[in-house]
Amino acid sequence: MKTHQKERKSVSTKIFDSLYVIIGTVLLVVGLSLFFFNSKVGRAYMLRDNGERVSQDLTAKQADRNRKVKTTYDASKTTDVDTRQLWDARKTPAGAIGRMSIPQADIHNPLFQGYGAQLQNLSYGVCTVVPNRVMGGTNNFVVAGHYMGNYGPAVLDNLHLTQAGDKIYFTDMHRIYEYVETSMRYDITPKQVEVENNIPGKKMVTIITCSDFNVNRYGYGQHRTVAVGELVGSMPATKKNLENTELTNKVSPKISQKHVRYKVIKAQPKSAKIYRSLSLKQIIFWPLMIIGVIVLICLLKIWL
Repeated sequence: MKTHQKERKSVSTKIFDSLYVIIGTVLLVVGLSLFFFNSKVGRAYMLRDNGERVSQDLTAKQADRNRKVKTTYDASKTTDVDTRQLWDARKTPAGAIGRMSIPQADIHNPLFQGYGAQLQNLSYGVCTVVPNRVMGGTNNFVVAGHYMGNYGPAVLDNLHLTQAGDKIYFTDMHRIYEYVETSMRYDITPKQVEVENNIPGKKMVTIITCSDFNVNRYGYGQHRTVAVGELVGSMPATKKNLENTELTNKVSPKISQKHVRYKVIKAQPKSAKIYRSLSLKQIIFWPLMIIGVIVLICLLKIWL
């Protein structure tokens, strides 16, 4: 009788211990997830993953079709990127109209037309800011994107590390347009919209992001980093040309290392190396796998 009670007590204890392990694990996973996805590096991963998902197999036909989708250019309705915004954006499709890159500064992004009908496009990459402007045209082709905190880099985190003479590439998936950077400013205020104006006869590009890389000097969200370039040529958007100009969804590390400046690599945090080599799925999968193995070992010890 006592032996039977001990066995029942033993089973009850094992069940209690198992529940303790499982509930503790769930709370740990939830806590780590909330911490990661609400951190700057987590948001950088999410934004990059958003862009890669919607532009993975972008073709010229798809880009042409996406240019016909309704969008908005009302910048006053846009907000700073946050975790909820990034998750909500995943529910609203975004169609890329091309890509852009600045190889010497390790910048690569899908390109979207306007801010999107639901203002979702900034949660995927770089957006055109002014309607009826075309890349490669006799106009000021203006684009903008978020500064995510130098965690990767993501979007335009490295724009402040570019310099005069850097090559800037844009493609509509038909042709690749090559610009050369001519100037850079970090102290432009949001009200100085004249930087978006056309200059008669000029074939220009203007790239805009926040100057939050130095909040002590420029404040948080109070100034803009603005890079300007001039068109120097174009070429067909062949597979080889897209790879050499780093305008593909996955950039070859071999090609990237050949182009990027040492100064840019040195300026990036150690997390940048992890960011380049791991996808968001891998970042989620491997910790869960390790935690799962530990939980399994704990449960086996309880029951065996």
